[in-house]
Formats: sequence, C-alpha cells, structure tokens
Amino acid sequence: MNKILILYVFLSGISISAFCQTQVTPCGFDRLTNNSELLEAEAIIRNGIQSLPKNHDIKIIPVVVHVFHEGGSENISDAQIESQILVLNEDFGKLAGTNGDGNGVDTEVRFRLAKIDPNGNCTNGVVRIKSSLTNHKTYERPLLKEVSFWDNQKYLNIYIVKSIPGGTLGYSSFPGGPADEDGLVVRHNYFGTIGTAASSLGRTGTHEVGHWLGLYHTFNNSCGTDVCTDGDYVCDTPPVSTANFSCSPINSCSNDSPDLMDQIENYMDYTPESCSNMFTAGQADRILSTLVNLRPTIWTNSNLIATGCDDAYVAPPVCGVTSNFVSLNPEICINNTVNFLDISLNNPTSWQWYFTGGTPSTSIAQNPQVSYSTLGSFDVKLVVSDGVTSDSITISNYVSVTNPGVGIALPFQENFESNVFPPNGITINNPDGGIAWELDSNASVSPTHSVSLDNLSSTNYGTIDEIILPFLDLSSNASTPYMKFKWAYAKSVSLYSDEMIVQLSTDCGATWNQIYYRSNASLVTGPTQTTPFIPDATQWKQATINLNAYSSDEYVLIKIMNVTDGGNFLYIDDINIGDLTLSTIEMENSSDFKVFPNPSNGTFTITYSKIDGKNSSFEIYSLDGKLIKTIYANNQNVIVNDLSKGTYIIKMREEFDRVGFKKIVIQ
Repeated sequence: MNKILILYVFLSGISISAFCQTQVTPCGFDRLTNNSELLEAEAIIRNGIQSLPKNHDIKIIPVVVHVFHEGGSENISDAQIESQILVLNEDFGKLAGTNGDGNGVDTEVRFRLAKIDPNGNCTNGVVRIKSSLTNHKTYERPLLKEVSFWDNQKYLNIYIVKSIPGGTLGYSSFPGGPADEDGLVVRHNYFGTIGTAASSLGRTGTHEVGHWLGLYHTFNNSCGTDVCTDGDYVCDTPPVSTANFSCSPINSCSNDSPDLMDQIENYMDYTPESCSNMFTAGQADRILSTLVNLRPTIWTNSNLIATGCDDAYVAPPVCGVTSNFVSLNPEICINNTVNFLDISLNNPTSWQWYFTGGTPSTSIAQNPQVSYSTLGSFDVKLVVSDGVTSDSITISNYVSVTNPGVGIALPFQENFESNVFPPNGITINNPDGGIAWELDSNASVSPTHSVSLDNLSSTNYGTIDEIILPFLDLSSNASTPYMKFKWAYAKSVSLYSDEMIVQLSTDCGATWNQIYYRSNASLVTGPTQTTPFIPDATQWKQATINLNAYSSDEYVLIKIMNVTDGGNFLYIDDINIGDLTLSTIEMENSSDFKVFPNPSNGTFTITYSKIDGKNSSFEIYSLDGKLIKTIYANNQNVIVNDLSKGTYIIKMREEFDRVGFKKIVIQ
C-alpha cells in the first residue's frame, strides 16, 4: 500500500526520551488517505520548490496559544509557553550554542506570540479557558476550535490540553486541510522546558510544527524506491525503514547512493529529544514552499503589523483585560440550561454576568450555568476586571429558547430502502465537510441498501460523522423501549480502529449521554484489509440497547457517530426503536400473513391465518415511525386502497400479541 497523506498527525507515547524503551507507534501521521485536496497540496509544495526565490527574508509566524484547563497544573504559566517559543526558534533557526545547533540548516522561520488579537485588542498571545475539554477526546477536537479559534491565515493556533487518549503527546494539521481544523494540539507536560514540562526539551512542539509546515516523518513510505520522489519526498534525508526510537546509529535502508546511515538526529523521526537537533536543506525548501504557496499571508509584513509581531511594535503601558465569552449550546429547549465559557484575554480576576430571561439573572462565576423557562431570544452581558482595568461585552439575542413539543411516536424503523438520502426526518452531520455517511448499495441487511462511512479515504483522524434520528417520544411505547440496528466493519491495518458511538439527548441536543460504544475487537465484523471492505451476509452484528432509563421522555434525540481513525468502511442498516424488535429480514420472512401485490399501485390485499376466538388488527406505519392507520379485521382478507405513494411497515397483532411484520411499497 502506497502511504501518501493524512491531515492530522499524532505524536504519542509515555515520553519521547522513553521511546527506545516503549517502542510504541507514537504518531498517527501514517493513517493514510488519498484525499484529493491533500494530494493537491502535496503537488503544490513539490512544484513550488522549483521556483523558490534564492534570497529571502526571515519569515516570522504569529502564534496564539489556547490553554484549556480545570484549574490544575495544566494551566501552564506564561513563562512555560515562552520557553516553547524559544525552543522553536532555536530549532528552526539552528541557534548557536543550543540543542538546535546540529548538522542541519537554519530554516529561516521564526515564531512570536501575538501582541494584537483579531479584534485589534492588546494581548500576550495566550487565551485561557477553564473547561473539561482539557481532558481531550479525539471526537471532541472540533469543540476546541468552536470555543476559541483565531484566523489561521493570520495566526498559528496551538491548543494545550491536560490529556490526549492513547498516550498521545500532540498532533498537528497538515497544509491544505480545512481552515477551521488548522493548528496543533499538545499535552501541557510536553510544551516547553520548564514548569510541568521540566523533563522535556520541547521537541514535541518542534516535531508537530514541522508537520504544520509540510514535513513528513523521515520514515514515511519506508525505504521507498527513489529518495527524492518517494519516502518523505526530501532528497537529502536518507531513507528510513521504520521509526527510530533510539540514538544508536543504524542504517535501515540501502537504496540511496551513497548508502547513508539513518538520520536519527532529524526532528521528524521518533528518536529521543537528546539526539534530535536538525532539519536538512531539503526540508527547509519544503517549509519555504509551504509558506509561499499554501500559507502565503501569515508571514507577510502587513500581517506582522496587524498581529503586533513586527519589529516596530510598541506595547501599550498597560495591556488591559478584554471581555469575551462563548457557549457550545446557546440554542436550547425551554427549561434547559446554557453553559457559558469565559474566554476573556489578559487574565481577569473577577466576572459579572447579566442574563436577560435567565435563572439566575446575574452571576459572578467564571463559567456559569443558566436555565431559561421563557420562550424567545435573550441578551447576555459580561463585565470582567483584573482589579486595575475592566471591559464589557454584550451580545444581543445570543440565547435562543424554543418549545420542544412531542417527538414521533414509537415504533420507529429505518432500513434505507426509500432511495432518498437522507431519509425524511434523519439528519446527516458532516462537520469537516469531507467524507460523510452515504447511501450504499454494495451491502445491506435489508434487500438492497444500507448507509456507509468510508474511513479508508477519510481525511481527518478524530473527525465525527453523525446519523441523527428525528425526535422520538419514548413514552409512547407500551413496554420497555429498545434500540436495535445492524452494523458491519473491518480495519485497514491492525493498529488502527475507528469508533462507533451511540449518544442520546433529552434536552434538545444541548448535552448528550453515551449509551453504546464499540471499537477494535468489539467493532470488527470482517477481516482486516487495505481494500474497501464490503460485508457479506455473515459479516453483520446487531446492537441491542435498553432505553428504559429514558422511557418517560417525550422528546429524545439519538445519533449514531463514526469517529475516524484511518480504518475501513463502517455500515449501518435496519434501525428499529420501540416495539419493532424484529429485523427487516425477520419481518420479510414472517409467514403469519401475506401482502400482495407488492409493490402495489395503491390497492393491496392482506391475507392471514385467523385463529378462532382471537381478533386481529393491522397497524400501518410510515418509515419514520408514524402510525398511519389501524385496521381491525374479522375476516381473513383485508383490502387497503387509500395509501399514498411510499414505503410502509404493516404490523399484525392477534389480541395485541405481536405476530409479524411486512413491508409494502406503493408506487
């Protein structure tokens, strides 16, 4: 398999200095894709090298650091952040007398913390957000950007978090991806060289910024064939078979001439920080081509002036506080709660909130929770102070409160056979605008169609894609409601597994509870393969979820989520919620009654075997779970002639004991 590109790159493990002991696979950069946008970006970088200017000025990159914390040591100091900026400049500048002064070159790139924010306010280049998002989950990556994100054409966004799953130390975007996904995420104890990162040399940041500037791992594509057009696409980095975790000299490839040792000193390998000290001239060319062709405004003099990173910038005598806030759920149903996050600049020490229409109507908490019991749109005001300076912001109609109503009565069934996608009432959420859930005719439990997500070609590790069902009334079920559906999945390589998550909300989507989770062995139904997985009839599993805890809720949202990890196709089919406990195949194989002709032009006949002394009834449902009509039968033949075009489920009952189901198509 020719491994080419991935948007997000990961560096993980217990410690870079411990790589030689743990020998984990520390980076997700090799979760591979053939995404057209990224292939185009790679072509632009390589082609741009041919026309680089021979002489050019030092290029300065404005940086903003967003520190997510819960008030603990992960709320790293300004001094620790400055120590990381110093390391970046040492390493990318080959500064004499520092660890960066190895056998490589000066890339002629430098980094400075921004002094002016996007709104023209004074800043120290640090945004501090007290939030549980510091306990970082891969599928919550977009939430970091929703809370705090500065224009990536003007700033390099770096996010500091307390933890990342799987022992990951940090990860970075690659040039050419979506603008609002751009930047780095790094664990607090690997950012800088002092404070919580006192045992680090700061090379995690150097490695990840290298990816952000268009560099691959030196072991990309293994030894490859041609050292210039294969591997890491850099002629002067010797080919490397696999990642190196030791400072011991090694020659893992012999297809270069002259046959050189692995460049274990290169920042883009996995060797310990103590022996990482260089970028090559070829890597510097790729960095320059990336900046000139894919990040052309961030280093310009006009942007340096706008961000306060030019040499002539003079800071004001006092950099006062700047008020700002955000909420991830400003649109709620009545009697629900909005969670507010303070994202004010320059370290305020007191907060005064005003909530029109909210309870409480005022608060001095940094991140208050406010409930709303009145329909409408409401203003929010925040005044902050540091004891010397103060600032306020008011956002009109920020909170929107609506009436939830009552959801669709159970049972609900969807087998994706209508040839309309998404089906009526179902929403497909594709936050990154890339690979999404699609109608699929290659495999299904029901006769011809399922839905699938192509993780094999997905561009973003950690990206969420969602199937959101319509609002449901779980209280309408006579007994304990269950959710059942079928899925099929395979890995592309054994190391990586995508995730399937089912979440439920009882507050109109403001908050979500996880009710089902599968990954790795519990998700896999088919063999690992690097070609697209298409399941046969034996390669499906069924999820069965007891919803009794929510059986009294009248307005419930349920969504099925795929979290991409460079795996393979995930298929979903035959969703049943409520009384529909049989799968579509079981429905169609039921011999308790027959429906003909099927498809029908609008008139059809139901025949069934009548049991003496028992009354029969037939309930006809639309595919979104709505009860269309009920027919009580005393004869063994029932004629129906008043249904409009569409697909329906017919449920037969004998004295209210379930007997069977049939699907009917009206043309």
